[in-house]
Amino acid sequence: MKKWVIREKEIIADVQAEVFGKSREALFNNLVGAFSSIITDPERIQAKEKITFSLSAQDFQELVFSFVEKLIYLKDVRTILFKNGKFMLKEGKKPTLKATLYGEKITQRLPIKIDIKALTWHKFKVEKNDVWKATLVFDI
Repeated sequence: MKKWVIREKEIIADVQAEVFGKSREALFNNLVGAFSSIITDPERIQAKEKITFSLSAQDFQELVFSFVEKLIYLKDVRTILFKNGKFMLKEGKKPTLKATLYGEKITQRLPIKIDIKALTWHKFKVEKNDVWKATLVFDI
């Protein structure tokens, strides 16, 4: 009798996303859209609620990571998903982001199709060539 069987390709526990933006602010707005599109149909999200917050980090890459973690926190604790947002970025020793997000509570009308549990550091990268690009791997 076998004690276990490991089937690496039968259960997918991660979702990888590449998100682009012409500017850093556009990248944040597209992160909101990508995040919500993994979880539900983003076309159904209405801008019924507004949440404003600020984040600081050691560098821009860490700021992007912290922002996505905040989206996960707001989904889990406040049960809200976002359609879009407005973003102001301050450069300096520690970059700071002020974000205002627009969305609505998760309900039967806005069901979860895939639940994101965490953002991983595996393959996480933020880079700029012609446009900004964030590569993200979510644990689902």
